Amino acid sequence: MNILITGSSGFVGSYLCEYFTAMPEHSVLAQTRKNTQKLCNNIKTITFDINDDLTSLDLSSVDVIVHCAGRAHIMKEAESDPLSIYRKVNVEGTLNLAKKAAKAGVKRFIFMSSIKVNGEVSDQVPFTPHDNIINIKDPYGLSKYEAEQSLLNLAQNSMMEVVIIRPALIYGPNVKANFKSMINLAAKGIPLPVGCLDNKRSMVSIYNLSDFINICLSHPLAKNQVFLISDQDDITVKELFTKLAKVQGRNLIAVPIPRVLINFLAKLLNKSAVASRLCSVLIVDTSKNIELLGWRAPFSFDESLKLMFKK
Repeated sequence: MNILITGSSGFVGSYLCEYFTAMPEHSVLAQTRKNTQKLCNNIKTITFDINDDLTSLDLSSVDVIVHCAGRAHIMKEAESDPLSIYRKVNVEGTLNLAKKAAKAGVKRFIFMSSIKVNGEVSDQVPFTPHDNIINIKDPYGLSKYEAEQSLLNLAQNSMMEVVIIRPALIYGPNVKANFKSMINLAAKGIPLPVGCLDNKRSMVSIYNLSDFINICLSHPLAKNQVFLISDQDDITVKELFTKLAKVQGRNLIAVPIPRVLINFLAKLLNKSAVASRLCSVLIVDTSKNIELLGWRAPFSFDESLKLMFKK
């Protein structure tokens, strides 16, 4: 199968390029925005920007597009109108490429969306693909949802199929942002105020995500569906830091500080967004993946961590 992977220089896209290149049944074409971007293993590249005029772009040999390109979520967005910036890339750019793909005869378009479409906090009721999505406050999450709706509409009016994947927090080799910060904190061996953080979080390793995408490349029942994806192995924040410390040869010193106090101190330090993520529950229901596709996560959280640090 001929696969075009966009966003090939990013965390997810770069791993997918290596993952699918290792499979003899697949031929990978990696999209980059600059000719100077280098990918390992001599992966074939194609240079274009999804917001440009794509009239001359030849997609006639592509079977499936795995669309990872987009403007990433930034906790402290500097733009005065972040929604318009997110829409420009995540909605308009995505639809620009998808329309071109549909005209070129691409069979399937797999869109990497975000759990932020469902929200930031699930409480004790897991998010599902069937949740009624209303009043999205996060500009990034809203742009992803608008892209989803545009793609599903395109699928209804063309021969191209669409698969939408909303992953929980993704981790793996070369991860950045929040998960990287947690790794670094756990490695220091210093006391951390996580002793009372028994709130559960869903996450997904790049290994499980890649395996799921591989299923979605051709599974007939994935057609025009929305999926939530996690390791199916939810853990508390305290457990998370304990495991991150252990895999790096450290023992976690977990200080039992109530969540109310953590949030209060974070507000004083202008770190409310970080504290909110650490202290809240975000879990997802992946039963649809099992029931519809027969997919179960092949790696547990512990197994994924070992692979991640081994690499």
